[in-house]
Amino acid sequence: MKRQTKIYLIVLLFIAGSHTAIAQGGARVNYVVSDEAAAKIVSSVLRVSPVIDGHNDLFIHYFDCKECPRDLMAYRIDVAAKGHTDIPRWRKGGVGGQLLNIFGSEQTSESQLSAYDLLHRMEAAYPNDLRVVGTSREMRAASRNGKIAILPTLESAVRLKNNMALLRSYYDLGLRSVTFAYRTNDLADGSEDTPKHNGVSSFGKEMIKEMNRLGIMIDASHVSADAMNGILDSSQAPIIFSHSNARALCDVNRNVPDQVLRKLKTNRGIVMLTFVPYFVSHDMSKWMDDSEAYFELLSKKYSGDMSKATAEMDAWETTNPQPIVTISAMADQFDYVKNLIGVEYLGIAGDYDGIPFTIKGLEDVSTYPNLLIELAKRGWTEKDLRKITGENFLRVFEEVEAKAAALKKTMQPSMVKFVDKK
Repeated sequence: MKRQTKIYLIVLLFIAGSHTAIAQGGARVNYVVSDEAAAKIVSSVLRVSPVIDGHNDLFIHYFDCKECPRDLMAYRIDVAAKGHTDIPRWRKGGVGGQLLNIFGSEQTSESQLSAYDLLHRMEAAYPNDLRVVGTSREMRAASRNGKIAILPTLESAVRLKNNMALLRSYYDLGLRSVTFAYRTNDLADGSEDTPKHNGVSSFGKEMIKEMNRLGIMIDASHVSADAMNGILDSSQAPIIFSHSNARALCDVNRNVPDQVLRKLKTNRGIVMLTFVPYFVSHDMSKWMDDSEAYFELLSKKYSGDMSKATAEMDAWETTNPQPIVTISAMADQFDYVKNLIGVEYLGIAGDYDGIPFTIKGLEDVSTYPNLLIELAKRGWTEKDLRKITGENFLRVFEEVEAKAAALKKTMQPSMVKFVDKK
């Protein structure tokens, strides 16, 4: 069977899950394309522009689980895996590139080196499917050769130890994107912590310069709104939000305000909208907050007796069922940002294996065609969908590389050292 026919048949499998959608505001979605026509559009898109996903936490299964640390054969990804991610499902989902969070068991350089060792052994273990890449050209070549391009990223900048030399060493190992602050650190304020820099610190601005010079994409997911603005003000290259949504539709600190999205357009960066249900739906976000608060109360009430706390929590969840977040709600996020700043600044991010709950119909890395079909039914064109699946990200990556090449002609490696001013 030809590859084109295989992709079309795979896409058709997702139509059964389609439904009449209701927008988050309660209005009915106006579908302008049939299920069959949408499936053909998506099939055509994925042939020429496979999905490049902005964030994935597969390494949790090797370094941050009950059985961890464990090695490749203890958690195989060439067969159906326990989590959200494996090679067969990447293939089924039309994935051609994955920004993969590379991290070890501890926040040490030795642990981080172990993670890179596992990454490169993973590539060697699955040579017909995976290729670790370091440039936009290599990403394109991997896709042409039928490989899934793995681009190493780092979600927690504290692992850089405020050390420019360590940043450069990780770059040499393949690091190409860094989340500037998962929680408040010495570089910038996190979205969920008490701020201490009013955005980005003076040392953080020096780190931004060095990342620009090297060609490392700066990721503003997880940082505060002030830090988002600070990063955009400081960076000479386009930035990314590797897995964030629009705050206007789901008012949580992790999401991006409209003012920042407009600024991102000027920066020529990209926001890779994420399938995390509590960053998509206000109702789900509120349910998460309520359930966490109630569980904390129960933990104190029963002094650590988890069996009693769990039993009472189960009863609470029966009375307060988890809201169902739909593909339609996820598509609303895409419609909103497209209308606000344009399709050229949008991408896709599952955040798979890093989330406890998923959207109905977007349960793992095999399900990207579900979202694409929903958008096609709403009138998104093949050109639009090619942009969000991969073309926009590759454009940003290329511009980051071009800026780095220019800066290296006039800048030397930064020798600035962090000084704790406490």
